[in-house]
Amino acid sequence: MKKYMMLTVLLFLLTTACKKDFLQLEDPTKISAEDLYKDANGLNLSLTAAYGTLQDMYGKGSGGVGMYLFGEVPSDNSTAIVSGAGLSDLEFFITAPENQNLQTMWTTIYKCIARCNAIIDRAPGIEMDVTLRDRYITEAKFLRALSYFNAVRIWGDVPLVTKELKTVNESLSYGRETTANVYAQIEKDFKEAETGLPITYTANTDLGRATSGAAKALLGKVYLTEKKFDLCKSKLGELVPKGANPYGYDLMTNYADVFSTTNELNKEIIFAVRYTKGGFGTGSPFFNWFLPEATGSTIAKVGGASGFNTVRQDLFDAFPVTDPRRDISLGKYVGSSTVYYTKKYTDVPTNGFDADNDWIVIRYADVLLMYAEAENELNGPAVAKDYVNDVRRRSLGATGVLTSVQMASQGSLRLAIETERRLELNMEGHRWFDLVRTDRAIDVMNAHFIKYQIKSGSGVVSITARNLLFPIPLKEIQINNNIIQNP
Repeated sequence: MKKYMMLTVLLFLLTTACKKDFLQLEDPTKISAEDLYKDANGLNLSLTAAYGTLQDMYGKGSGGVGMYLFGEVPSDNSTAIVSGAGLSDLEFFITAPENQNLQTMWTTIYKCIARCNAIIDRAPGIEMDVTLRDRYITEAKFLRALSYFNAVRIWGDVPLVTKELKTVNESLSYGRETTANVYAQIEKDFKEAETGLPITYTANTDLGRATSGAAKALLGKVYLTEKKFDLCKSKLGELVPKGANPYGYDLMTNYADVFSTTNELNKEIIFAVRYTKGGFGTGSPFFNWFLPEATGSTIAKVGGASGFNTVRQDLFDAFPVTDPRRDISLGKYVGSSTVYYTKKYTDVPTNGFDADNDWIVIRYADVLLMYAEAENELNGPAVAKDYVNDVRRRSLGATGVLTSVQMASQGSLRLAIETERRLELNMEGHRWFDLVRTDRAIDVMNAHFIKYQIKSGSGVVSITARNLLFPIPLKEIQINNNIIQNP
């Protein structure tokens, strides 16, 4: 499955015939929709292409757009210290609807959804092994649910399309669906995925595909985001029993091993977007993207450093000096000034923006901390603290447990879990969404802006409730009168 991106680039180019005879030219390098959906091989190629869009969604090439731009840059974890490209607008909450990064992400998400819808609608008519066909359909539902989960967290109400659209007019009939209804569809897709997908895959070529455990983990995250704590605990509880976990998930003994390119898809990784370097156009850009520009000549030997997602000092300082995760996760470069950067995506690229690092969407430590959060909201810290301490002991040893003050009450443990998620999952694309989910974004970010006197124009940045969602891309509003802008 590490090669699905290469197949996407080489094979999945859909065309539709034009009515004018003089335009009916067949390109031998392209596969028509009719040919693609006629057999098992074509259906697999279409699913490969749907997986391939995840690279565009989470980050690909030199464009700079990826989920990090929405999950980290707006938070107190990082800064986009580059000029141009509109990246820093998200950091300072001055993003205009015409910002191209918004449009690129919107287009990418709906491209994935469109490919999934086509698979789900057309696959039942294909004569092939029924079990395999049903699995392909279920994988498409998993990818559709993940796409909508990203969309609803970025924009709130979004168009909810669950069928293949055949005409432009049909697509323009969709307005923004309520967040509640979008989440209902996400839940439905993940529920079908958890029952229809295998626990593991035996063929090496299938490694990296969506699994039942990945659907359960992401469904649990959806429930937590919706504050359905009882459902979250119940669902994630299927993944966490000690000694009775049929999915094989566990914490890696060494924190650094989680992120090694020689140890991908290890037992802690539940779902990741896969990349392969080597000049195929399928490598990951994160190493070059995330290094501050000042380090380019000394650390990034190939491809330079872009500074798209540079670690803020506040994240570095949030770690106790005794926490080994700080020096495993973060590097410090001292030049004309001191800059920090993430080391979780360290690799030697074949070319610029062509490294081997996968993007981890969800891993087992995340599940344990989410389970602890749900348990604490339901029953307080008595049991919840144990799951937080499981994560802490991995890096801090037997004595690295929460303090009695942190475990004293539901409120104190709530803040301790927030901090633990920030440290454990730093620079993995979770921080902003965590702050919004827990209703802490406004307080935390405004305090951060004041502390560091972070300014946009002449004044210190300050956010309100209207900043918790990003603008709908201007082009979408211009071409579809049914889509209304966020406040």
